[in-house]
This record gives sequence, structure tokens and C-alpha cells, in this order.
Amino acid sequence: MTDGFLRVAAAVPRVQLADISANTQEIEKLMVAAEGKDVEILCFPELCITGYTCQDLFAQQLLLEEAEHALMKILELSRNLQVTTLVGLPFYHRGMLLNCAAVVQNGKLHGLVPKTYIPNYKEFYERRWFTSSTDLHEAETIRFCGQSVLLSTQQLFKHRDTTFGIEICEDLWAPIPPSNRAVLEGAEIIFNLSASNDLVGKNDYVRNLVTGQSARCHCAYV
Repeated sequence: MTDGFLRVAAAVPRVQLADISANTQEIEKLMVAAEGKDVEILCFPELCITGYTCQDLFAQQLLLEEAEHALMKILELSRNLQVTTLVGLPFYHRGMLLNCAAVVQNGKLHGLVPKTYIPNYKEFYERRWFTSSTDLHEAETIRFCGQSVLLSTQQLFKHRDTTFGIEICEDLWAPIPPSNRAVLEGAEIIFNLSASNDLVGKNDYVRNLVTGQSARCHCAYV
């Protein structure tokens, strides 16, 4: 942070569907590039480690195991970087598959934040695979990537003098987004890991959603 300003960035990796090795290399490349540009918090899209449209491959144990191994590689790289990185991956827990954001910094996994609102309309049918965070009932400390980490939507994260919260894609489109609670509890920045498709007119609509939420919550929205 310089003179009260914090440099943050939204990363747009070239994702190859279910090619976790290639996706991890792309994520690592962008992490290093962000570090070179003095970015302090870097946000990747949802499910960027596997790709968003893996569909029934999300039910494959191998895909989930490889996603965890990929996150471990990202954690190892982060030991030598200062940038805090948010990446998306599927996570299986107690019979539920969750669409999660992982918060990584200096080799430590600081939290897993699951998606709350699971779209199931028009071209979206995430409920075929994913469970809402509301089914977790309460926050839980779990073991993942060899570390103890909190699994919960009710998390805020500190980066130097800044507090930030996380939501995932459809969460912003809900009548009461999780970011509302986060800013009431002190978040100054909201990061949204998103992998939404492109339709005619959608870019303007999403821009209005983001600017509206930022204005209502008096926060930066990335």
C-alpha cells in the first residue's frame, strides 16, 4: 500500500478444460507477472484450476485430487512472492461438492470460501454437481493441502491495513449478496471470482451490477 492506495488485479488466464497442469502453469505465470507489477492482491476466476465447464468430470475423484495437488504447487510458489492470490477450485467435503475460492499468501492457505448461490436456470445447471454453502450450516476447520484451514463464507481477510471479503459469480446476482454482510463487518474490498459467459448486452448489465453494489456498500469491487 502506498499513500493509502492498494494495487489489486483481476487475472484472466487462458484456461484449458480439465488440463490442470496447463492451468496451473498459467496461474503461476500470472502470479509472477503480478508480483513484478507490484500487485498486492490478485483475483483469478472461479474454478480456474480445472475450468468452469468440466460438467460430469467434476464427479471424478482424479480431477478433485489433481486440483488439490495444483493448489499445493501454487502454495509452494507463493512462498517466494508477496502477492496474495485468490484462486477457484472444486472441493469435496462430507458428501458435498463445493465451488470454492482459496486464499493463498506466502505458502499459507488462509481460507476456503464456498459459493452460496448456485445458478440453475437457462444455460446454467450447476446444481447438478455443486452444493450451496448454506448446506454447511456452520464454519468448520478442515485439513486441505496439508494445512488446517477454515471453510466458511463468513470470513474476512486482512492484507496489511486493508480488510477484504470474497463472493463467487452468482452471489453478486442474488437479492442479498454475501458481500452485503462482509462490508457491514468491515470489508473495504470485495473480490468476486467469476466465470460467466458472454452474451449480447451482458457486459453492460454486469458492469451496472458491479458499480451498483460498490456504490451501495461503499467498497471497491473487483
